This record gives sequence, C-alpha cells and structure tokens, in this order.
Amino acid sequence: MENLIVPLRPFLVFLVVLARVGGLVTFAPFWSHKAATAKIRIVLAFVLALALTPVLMPKINTPPSEIADLVLILLGEVLIGMVLGFVGRVVFSAFELAAHLTAAQMGFSLAGTIDPSTQAQTTAFGTIAQMLGLMALLAVDGHHWFLAATVKSFSTTAPGSFAFSPTLLDIFLRLSADALVVGVTLAAPAIIVLMAVEFALEFFGRTAPQFQVFILGFPLKIGLGLWLIGASLYILPNVFRDVTSGVYHGLVKVLGAM
Repeated sequence: MENLIVPLRPFLVFLVVLARVGGLVTFAPFWSHKAATAKIRIVLAFVLALALTPVLMPKINTPPSEIADLVLILLGEVLIGMVLGFVGRVVFSAFELAAHLTAAQMGFSLAGTIDPSTQAQTTAFGTIAQMLGLMALLAVDGHHWFLAATVKSFSTTAPGSFAFSPTLLDIFLRLSADALVVGVTLAAPAIIVLMAVEFALEFFGRTAPQFQVFILGFPLKIGLGLWLIGASLYILPNVFRDVTSGVYHGLVKVLGAM
C-alpha cells in the first residue's frame, strides 16, 4: 500500500485562512452569536476556510513550515479576523446602549436577564435591540460584508505583515465615539421625558404624601416609555440604514489602515 502524501503548501495556506476566518467567527455579529454552540462555530470556520482556500491560494505566499514562525503568523491572522469582526461589534453596540439607557429609565433594570450573545447582564430591551440589529444586518446581506472583507484583507495585508498602527487605533476610537453618540441620541427623547415624569412624581409626592408615588410611578413610566418607543418606530428604518452603512464604511477604513 502506498503512503498518502499531503502537499505541504495547501495545508499551510489552509491553516492561515482558517486562523483569519476563525478570528472573524469569534467576534463578528451574526457569525459569533452564542445561539450557535462553540462546536458549530468551529465547524463553520472549517467549512468557510475550505471554501475560501482554493480562491485565496494564488494570493498567499507559502507560509514558513517552522513551528515557531508558523505559530506567530497564525496568531497575527487570528488578530486580523478579530479586528474585522470587532468593527461590527462596536458599531452595533449603539442599539444595545440606547436600549439599556431607555430600559433603565423605565425601571426595567430591576428585572435584568442574561444576554445570550455576551453572557453579560442586560435588560429585555437590550436583547430585543440586538435581535433587531441582526435582522437589519441580514436584510442588507451585511454578514457577507465580513466574508468579503476577510477575502479582501489577504490582498491588503499579507500573512505575517499585520501591525496595529496608530491609524487603526484612531479608527476604532472614532467608531466607538460614533456608537456612543448614536446610542445616546436614540435614547435621549425617552430619557428626557421620563426624567420629567420622575420630577413631576417627586413634586406630586411632596405635595400629596398620602399617594404611593413609588407604586404609581412604575406603570406610568413603563406605559409612557412603551408609547415613546412605539412613536420612534417611524425613524428606526433610517437609523438601521445609517448603522449598517457604518459597518460597511468601518470595514473599508480598517482594510485601508491595515
């Protein structure tokens, strides 16, 4: 029986592609959602790497076969995939921030739950905002943008040449600042109105102590908050469009900075 000989170059290129795709699947929205178990995400990374390796083979130089050099290159590839995925994570945090601020002002922070994506404590509104954001991303094929950016990154950043530049850091700081502005802007109307209700209830409680303001305040703030959220549905399509376009432009900027 003849021994099976595996060509070394395709295997090394597959490892490089797998490392970069694995970093993407670890952080990118939709691809990294905890609704899929870790085993499923590992299989998904393998399948994507198998599909992309023949396409990327001509663009990638043969990686070194020495273990130490190969491990350093693979760590850099994982970091590149994480950077691309982190762009979407930062931009979409605007929805979660707006939902958290609004829910906290309505009193829903007293009934926290665990976010299945981040395993952190959040409110029901935070989970709903995350689901809506993912639906908007899927509606515009945004999950394919991350794959396209990963393929494009092999043309802009060769394996083993990645360096975290000041320009890249500046891009992430600007994306974080924009996400903070969007989140606070979305939650500002509800915060202002509900704070005004809070002050009115406090004044009412001082003038009429016989009323249980604390008990009356919960249904009033929840009802008013839900009405404000319903009224904001008119502007949500434009907000989703701006945020998803922010993901696309963020990926383009990061590719140009790497």
